[in-house]
Amino acid sequence: MRFMSTVCITALVSAIMLLSVTESYAYKGDEFITPDSWNRHITSNGIKSTMNGISFGDTGLLKIGLTTRAKLRFSDETDFPIYQYARLRLSGVQAGEGEFVLNLNMRGAYDDTPAIGDRTYHRFYSGLYASRSYNEYTRSVKSLDGDFRIYQGNIELKNVIPITDISLGRIYLQQIDGYKIDGANIKLTPSEYFNIGVYYGLPVSYYSDLETQVVGTNIEIPVESSGTSIKLAYSYFMKLNSGGGNPDTHVARARLDQSLNFNPISASFYAEGDLIGEAFIYEAGFDADIHASKTGISAYINGQATHNENPVNTYVSLYEGILSSSEYVMGGFKISQGIVDKLLLGIGYEGRFNFSTAYGDRDYHRVFANLDLVGLIHRNNYLSLIVDYYNVPEIKHQNGNERVVGGFRMTQVFLENLEGWIGVNVQNFQYRNSPVKMNGMRGMWNEINQRKNSENTTLAYIGGVYKPVEWCALQLDYVFEYADLFKNADLQPDSHTVEMWVNFIW
Repeated sequence: MRFMSTVCITALVSAIMLLSVTESYAYKGDEFITPDSWNRHITSNGIKSTMNGISFGDTGLLKIGLTTRAKLRFSDETDFPIYQYARLRLSGVQAGEGEFVLNLNMRGAYDDTPAIGDRTYHRFYSGLYASRSYNEYTRSVKSLDGDFRIYQGNIELKNVIPITDISLGRIYLQQIDGYKIDGANIKLTPSEYFNIGVYYGLPVSYYSDLETQVVGTNIEIPVESSGTSIKLAYSYFMKLNSGGGNPDTHVARARLDQSLNFNPISASFYAEGDLIGEAFIYEAGFDADIHASKTGISAYINGQATHNENPVNTYVSLYEGILSSSEYVMGGFKISQGIVDKLLLGIGYEGRFNFSTAYGDRDYHRVFANLDLVGLIHRNNYLSLIVDYYNVPEIKHQNGNERVVGGFRMTQVFLENLEGWIGVNVQNFQYRNSPVKMNGMRGMWNEINQRKNSENTTLAYIGGVYKPVEWCALQLDYVFEYADLFKNADLQPDSHTVEMWVNFIW
């Protein structure tokens, strides 16, 4: 969902790298600059890389990152996982007339609870526990080594064969698919205005054997001079054996991106349509900046026009999150206005309309606003005040919900190598039609009547990062969470999370 004034807690742990602390001002020329550190509220999962690299041979560049992460969560129960990440990229190594590249991104982990096979409810069940009983390499449930993962492990041969790039191993597919496979991808670039890629492999899951293979192609037509990019993609997911089970599924995509720059306006536009099985989904939007008046305008629309009557391939359904029984349309807009050099006011709307009422689908309206104070309290202080109005209309099986929630987030750059942040974030949730069963199990608690649960989750957080030297950063985050749903179920409503990070980068 776009224009969210709240910040999502979860993020891909494979993206954990280091963000340098730099001074940031309200405007760069006539363009408003949002403080960089805001992209990592509430947790540090969004940290970006600043690795300079180490010379390797005559032309190569080696970049290494090591991160240790300890996470303590406690409420009525406790959880203490420890993660160790290692990232390596070797590039620029000459191979004939081309280049050799090696990519490796992996993670080891330890979690003290719960034990494998333990069927009792635990407050902090997580993906780490769910993946522990599955071996992602042999695609077997026997060796129980899910605490170790390889997010990416491949070699690339760029232009070793003229106009050809070859990737082998565990790879992320580029273009607009974004799938991860164990296999091969071959990309041909006969001209600067056209490239085509073909790939084959086994889709990667960290939790179960999907018994699936995929073959596909990507086509891109970039026209840099006009700011135009056209992308086309097709994937065919097939079961690995001739027996029953996972159905075959076709996925086709088309996307147009267009950027426009003419004084005093710069703008970008995109439109995408995807056919996933029999479900057609679409999205379009634009962003525009009027530099002279310090005004920003953005809008989007997306939806699902048809749905799948029959099951689709397991990997596709997990990755795409396709609804099986409801078509919908949703959209919104936001207008931001700079006021002098230290204030920014933003206001927006988004809403959703469902053409039929299915499990989990609700119409809603949301109006939101933010007031950003940049350098007003202190030259390197950034404060954003946030307010949201939600209106979820009543339907046959569930009450409506109308309320105002709000919060704030603030960043302070103390020194070039020391930065801190603090904030409060209130998130509004409207639960689904059917009663909640905790962890999917009946009989352990009385089912919660959701007609009475149009509730909020409140998050308060504080954290900071310190770089004693250029190649090391230390980070500490604390998050307090209060969930009304747990309170109404006579469970402990509050939980606490402390995360400690040690990052080394070369």
